[in-house]
Amino acid sequence: MNPAALTRIMRSCTGKVQRNLLRFVWNGRQAVGAFERRLQRKQPFFPAFLMLSITNQCNLRCRGCWVTQSTPPQQLSLAQLQGIISTAEKYSSRFFGILGGEPLFHPQLFTLFENNPQAYFLLFSNGTHLDQACAEKLAALGNVTPLISIEGLENESRRRRGRDDVFAQSLAGLRQAVQAGLFTGVSASINKHNFAELISREYLDFLIDQGVHYLWYYIYRPCGKDPDVQCALDEDEIFRLRQFLVEQRTSARILLIDAYWDAQGQALCPGTTGISHHIAPNGALEFCPVVQFCGGKLNANASNLEELLQDNQYLADMRSFTAQLGRSCVLLESPRELEEFLRSKQAEDSSGRDGWTELAGLQPLPSHGSRQRQLPEKSLCYRLAKKFYFFGFGAYG
Repeated sequence: MNPAALTRIMRSCTGKVQRNLLRFVWNGRQAVGAFERRLQRKQPFFPAFLMLSITNQCNLRCRGCWVTQSTPPQQLSLAQLQGIISTAEKYSSRFFGILGGEPLFHPQLFTLFENNPQAYFLLFSNGTHLDQACAEKLAALGNVTPLISIEGLENESRRRRGRDDVFAQSLAGLRQAVQAGLFTGVSASINKHNFAELISREYLDFLIDQGVHYLWYYIYRPCGKDPDVQCALDEDEIFRLRQFLVEQRTSARILLIDAYWDAQGQALCPGTTGISHHIAPNGALEFCPVVQFCGGKLNANASNLEELLQDNQYLADMRSFTAQLGRSCVLLESPRELEEFLRSKQAEDSSGRDGWTELAGLQPLPSHGSRQRQLPEKSLCYRLAKKFYFFGFGAYG
């Protein structure tokens, strides 16, 4: 890891943002340690981190999105969100990914952040509604890091987003976050159309010039109502993505994050390890955001969260099932086996669409565990972070 990546954070983020970031690093390690001890001692299960899709409302209709929008929108209530966070704190879990839809449309989002200064939130956003006032509110709170989704440069953004102005608006939101002194990231779901322009040192330098502190790469997963299968990466492209990450981590002046490989370069699935699971806007407790099936839903104040995680056999069986197939993406590599398993467990379709028909129409595709060539991390910092901390939390994109 280039020390300049850390220096840039210290020079550009406010003091409050930096203090909360350091607390997050400490609390995150505590959460992982507590999670590992629970597994070793066969104590009640609880993930180290939770991903919360708080609303299905969004201002975009992107290709390949699995979120089903509705009128009125589905969303987790403040009572449910507070119940989740209060329960998680009992297990030393204080990190939450906040997804959508577009989470900035949730009417009580800032109340949630304000009421939980001890927690740290990763805000997944398309950036189009991240204006100056919003950025300054987030900076005043200090416990939120915005992660702006940029799915390609202007032409690819137009193709993926379906509008001409999204790339410019996302960049404008990004600049507001940086100017407010926030610890700011950019995410990208890599597919065949954006591979060449986003997997490049030129793109890293472009983001550094914009003031971005970290970049989170995902592998595109065709799913949802209208999956764009032709965009899926092949095995060679996935291996080249891994090569790029390993090489650039030794010198890039920006933090590079993934949630697919461990320190030795072996495939990793956050859901299979149990380190992270997902809660949908309708309250469904899901294995991960793209496998939209569940064994139960939250009640009005999420007081049944422990019961859903510990007494409902669906998630435990799902973790065992996916572990037997390997540690890569079961939706990509084994859709037939996944469908058979879900039907055998009488899982509930939580997609808001016809998830069974969608799943039956999927064909096996390469994933990050398909190729046997393994590339261990070259950077000592990243190697230690992945070994002892799990540097990269699963799963949106």
